[in-house]
Amino acid sequence: MSGKTIFKVPFHSEEGMKILSESISQPLIIKMFKKQENNSFCGIHSCAMLMSAQVLGKDKTVSEIKNGNCDISDAPYVESNMFDFPETRQAIKYEVADDVGLTLDETYELFKAHGKNIKRYYAADISVEEFRSLAVEALTQENSSHGVIVNFHESQLQQCPDVEGHFSPLAGYHKERDLFLLLDTWFETTDSWVGTKDLFDAMNTVDSDSGKSRGLLVLEP
Repeated sequence: MSGKTIFKVPFHSEEGMKILSESISQPLIIKMFKKQENNSFCGIHSCAMLMSAQVLGKDKTVSEIKNGNCDISDAPYVESNMFDFPETRQAIKYEVADDVGLTLDETYELFKAHGKNIKRYYAADISVEEFRSLAVEALTQENSSHGVIVNFHESQLQQCPDVEGHFSPLAGYHKERDLFLLLDTWFETTDSWVGTKDLFDAMNTVDSDSGKSRGLLVLEP
């Protein structure tokens, strides 16, 4: 692990809000975001948020979303109901998810089981420039027709020292400062603007459960 201190700006700070005002962002994901409930369900929780945002944002303008004309209480997918769907049970076993969480491949298969158009990228197979381009292109769709989940090493990103593999959605990007808004689902972490290279490096780590690198998932219509 690198001994360097990673630069981050807390999202809910004055500076964090200023960065948001200058950024592309997905207001629906920001509005509906909350921390995960189950210790091992970061992937399931992130998947539910992206799928719900895609449904709720459909045919909505960004202005309608920002002005409250999009009721997040109507979210069809939430962490607590995901295993009510046969598609979820087809893709993953509750006992496994509850015990050790999901790999990038398993989270990808969860989206696929729900009939979603999902793209999977291993960080080891792409460059930081490609990661930036893929994520920014998706986040530009401010009604959440597209979405991004990153699978990264939580401790390496200096979010939580006791957590390794983790999933969380991205919700914004500031071009001039090259910062992504990471809405970290873990209980003890601060949602923050993080540098693209630092985030990519934390993604470009090996998941011991799969033997493959971590990476990102991009949800498309």
